[in-house]
Amino acid sequence: MSEQTKPSRYMQELDAWTEGHVITPLLNACSAEAETENDPHSLEATEIVCEEVKKAVRGKVLERYHNGQKAGPRKR
Repeated sequence: MSEQTKPSRYMQELDAWTEGHVITPLLNACSAEAETENDPHSLEATEIVCEEVKKAVRGKVLERYHNGQKAGPRKR
């Protein structure tokens, strides 16, 4: 694979991951909260989703860090 296609493919994968693990869960939580504004559990559910999203982001960052560590230092 050429060096030019790697960043583009990674960004596409990142966009897909972000859509599936961040944007969609937050939108679902917000729409559920809007439907049940008077329900005190809806705010709790939104907070749970936010924590899950934070956990997913931290996991993705950690995964990328470990992949970078495996690759070793850059060759000059």
